[in-house]
Amino acid sequence: MGRIDPDTLSYKPEEKSIKEANPVYVDRMILTSNFEEQCVLKMITRQTRIPEIGDKFSSRHGQKGVVGLIVPTEDMPFSEKDGWCPDLVMNPHGFPSRMTVGKMIELISGKAGVLTGEQKYGTAFGGDPVDEMGSILVKHGYSFDGKDLLMSGLTGEMLPCYVFSGPIYYQRLKHMV
Repeated sequence: MGRIDPDTLSYKPEEKSIKEANPVYVDRMILTSNFEEQCVLKMITRQTRIPEIGDKFSSRHGQKGVVGLIVPTEDMPFSEKDGWCPDLVMNPHGFPSRMTVGKMIELISGKAGVLTGEQKYGTAFGGDPVDEMGSILVKHGYSFDGKDLLMSGLTGEMLPCYVFSGPIYYQRLKHMV
């Protein structure tokens, strides 16, 4: 099998259209050949999709969950101190069964890193000590353990519990509705 010279190729244009609700973008093109020395042009496409109920997400620690409810931002809980609002609220009953301690360390380290403007290494296998991350949180007026008091977006009243919160990386899995 020899090298393909794109300048010497003859081609037959063929129009394809994809009818989707969301636009599709051409990510990359691949020029190759098959066993019969025929040139093959492959087009890799991608789509930006808005999450919907039933889509599956996972943190880097294997903490998986399915979107059960999507609410407007104004109905989400918010911080009275800063006014920030979470993008995602996860059921805390998933932590004891999965025992994803690394995720909690990532939450505290991520919050400390945002406050200091530095990257923090939040993992259960070494990295920045949790005590130091807690001290950074206290220095910036937050709780040592990463818990915050939030206000209800629906009623405007204080929630009757502390909420363990911080920035964490989530990715959507291929199991989509």
